[in-house]
Amino acid sequence: MKALLTKMLLGTFFTTVILSPPILTAAEAPIEAAPPVQAEPSPGEDLGYGVGAVLASVLYSPLKITYAGLGLLTGGAGYLLSAGSPEVANAIINPAVRGDYIIKPNHLKGTEPVIFIGPTLTNSYPPTTPPPAPAAQP
Repeated sequence: MKALLTKMLLGTFFTTVILSPPILTAAEAPIEAAPPVQAEPSPGEDLGYGVGAVLASVLYSPLKITYAGLGLLTGGAGYLLSAGSPEVANAIINPAVRGDYIIKPNHLKGTEPVIFIGPTLTNSYPPTTPPPAPAAQP
Protein backbone atom coordinates (compact mmCIF):
# COMPACT_ATOMS: atom_id res chain seq x y z
CA MET A 1 0.00 0.00 0.00
CA LYS A 2 2.83 2.33 0.85
CA ALA A 3 4.39 1.64 -2.55
CA LEU A 4 1.11 2.40 -4.36
CA LEU A 5 0.68 5.66 -2.44
CA THR A 6 4.27 6.68 -3.25
CA LYS A 7 3.77 5.81 -6.93
CA MET A 8 0.57 7.86 -7.06
CA LEU A 9 2.15 10.86 -5.39
CA LEU A 10 5.25 10.72 -7.56
CA GLY A 11 3.10 10.26 -10.67
CA THR A 12 1.00 13.28 -9.76
CA PHE A 13 4.12 15.29 -9.01
CA PHE A 14 5.68 14.19 -12.29
CA THR A 15 2.66 15.08 -14.43
CA THR A 16 1.82 18.38 -12.77
CA VAL A 17 5.27 19.85 -12.22
CA ILE A 18 7.50 18.34 -14.88
CA LEU A 19 5.18 17.89 -17.85
CA SER A 20 2.93 20.93 -17.42
CA PRO A 21 3.93 24.25 -18.98
CA PRO A 22 5.70 26.67 -16.66
CA ILE A 23 3.44 28.99 -14.74
CA LEU A 24 4.71 32.47 -14.03
CA THR A 25 3.85 34.16 -10.80
CA ALA A 26 3.23 37.89 -10.53
CA ALA A 27 6.79 38.50 -9.33
CA GLU A 28 8.35 36.79 -12.34
CA ALA A 29 8.57 38.60 -15.64
CA PRO A 30 8.67 36.79 -18.94
CA ILE A 31 12.10 36.55 -20.50
CA GLU A 32 12.38 38.71 -23.60
CA ALA A 33 14.45 37.55 -26.52
CA ALA A 34 17.74 39.39 -26.80
CA PRO A 35 18.42 41.09 -30.14
CA PRO A 36 20.75 39.12 -32.37
CA VAL A 37 24.39 40.05 -32.06
CA GLN A 38 26.00 41.20 -35.28
CA ALA A 39 28.99 38.96 -35.71
CA GLU A 40 32.02 40.03 -37.65
CA PRO A 41 31.89 38.58 -41.15
CA SER A 42 34.32 35.77 -41.73
CA PRO A 43 37.23 36.28 -44.12
CA GLY A 44 35.63 33.84 -46.52
CA GLU A 45 32.41 35.84 -46.54
CA ASP A 46 34.31 39.07 -47.23
CA LEU A 47 36.19 37.35 -50.04
CA GLY A 48 32.94 36.11 -51.54
CA TYR A 49 31.40 39.58 -51.52
CA GLY A 50 34.58 41.03 -53.01
CA VAL A 51 34.71 38.51 -55.84
CA GLY A 52 30.98 38.95 -56.46
CA ALA A 53 31.40 42.73 -56.62
CA VAL A 54 34.22 42.43 -59.17
CA LEU A 55 32.21 40.04 -61.35
CA ALA A 56 29.10 42.24 -61.15
CA SER A 57 31.17 45.32 -62.00
CA VAL A 58 32.53 43.62 -65.13
CA LEU A 59 28.97 43.62 -66.47
CA TYR A 60 27.65 46.81 -64.83
CA SER A 61 30.48 49.28 -65.49
CA PRO A 62 30.42 49.16 -69.32
CA LEU A 63 26.65 49.73 -69.24
CA LYS A 64 27.01 52.73 -66.94
CA ILE A 65 29.86 54.20 -69.00
CA THR A 66 27.81 53.81 -72.19
CA TYR A 67 24.80 55.44 -70.54
CA ALA A 68 26.95 58.35 -69.30
CA GLY A 69 28.50 58.84 -72.76
CA LEU A 70 25.12 58.88 -74.44
CA GLY A 71 23.91 61.33 -71.80
CA LEU A 72 26.82 63.63 -72.59
CA LEU A 73 26.04 63.52 -76.32
CA THR A 74 22.34 64.07 -75.72
CA GLY A 75 23.06 66.92 -73.31
CA GLY A 76 25.29 68.56 -75.90
CA ALA A 77 22.55 68.24 -78.52
CA GLY A 78 20.05 69.68 -76.05
CA TYR A 79 22.37 72.61 -75.41
CA LEU A 80 22.62 73.35 -79.14
CA LEU A 81 18.91 72.91 -79.84
CA SER A 82 17.90 75.12 -76.90
CA ALA A 83 20.01 78.02 -78.19
CA GLY A 84 22.72 77.54 -75.58
CA SER A 85 20.64 76.97 -72.44
CA PRO A 86 22.89 75.43 -69.78
CA GLU A 87 19.85 74.42 -67.70
CA VAL A 88 18.69 72.06 -70.45
CA ALA A 89 22.13 70.54 -70.87
CA ASN A 90 22.64 70.13 -67.11
CA ALA A 91 19.22 68.51 -66.69
CA ILE A 92 20.29 65.83 -69.17
CA ILE A 93 23.99 65.46 -68.33
CA ASN A 94 23.92 65.43 -64.52
CA PRO A 95 21.68 62.38 -64.05
CA ALA A 96 23.61 60.54 -66.75
CA VAL A 97 27.10 61.06 -65.34
CA ARG A 98 26.28 60.85 -61.63
CA GLY A 99 25.73 57.61 -59.77
CA ASP A 100 27.77 54.49 -59.19
CA TYR A 101 30.21 53.23 -61.82
CA ILE A 102 31.20 50.06 -59.95
CA ILE A 103 29.41 47.57 -57.73
CA LYS A 104 30.75 47.50 -54.17
CA PRO A 105 30.40 44.68 -51.62
CA ASN A 106 27.96 46.87 -49.65
CA HIS A 107 25.69 46.93 -52.70
CA LEU A 108 25.60 43.14 -52.70
CA LYS A 109 24.96 43.02 -48.95
CA GLY A 110 22.02 45.38 -49.39
CA THR A 111 23.34 48.10 -47.07
CA GLU A 112 23.75 50.64 -49.90
CA PRO A 113 21.55 51.12 -52.96
CA VAL A 114 23.03 50.95 -56.45
CA ILE A 115 22.44 54.32 -58.11
CA PHE A 116 22.41 53.98 -61.89
CA ILE A 117 20.70 57.29 -62.73
CA GLY A 118 22.20 59.96 -60.52
CA PRO A 119 20.36 62.76 -58.76
CA THR A 120 19.78 66.05 -60.52
CA LEU A 121 20.95 69.40 -59.27
CA THR A 122 18.51 71.51 -57.31
CA ASN A 123 18.55 74.24 -59.95
CA SER A 124 17.73 71.88 -62.79
CA TYR A 125 15.41 72.51 -65.69
CA PRO A 126 12.44 73.14 -65.53
CA PRO A 127 12.57 75.82 -62.85
CA THR A 128 11.02 74.83 -59.54
CA THR A 129 9.57 78.27 -58.81
CA PRO A 130 6.08 78.82 -60.21
CA PRO A 131 5.53 81.67 -62.65
CA PRO A 132 4.13 84.89 -61.18
CA ALA A 133 0.35 85.12 -60.93
CA PRO A 134 -1.40 87.41 -63.40
CA ALA A 135 -2.51 90.75 -62.09
CA ALA A 136 -6.14 91.00 -60.98
CA GLN A 137 -8.41 93.01 -63.28
CA PRO A 138 -10.74 95.62 -61.73
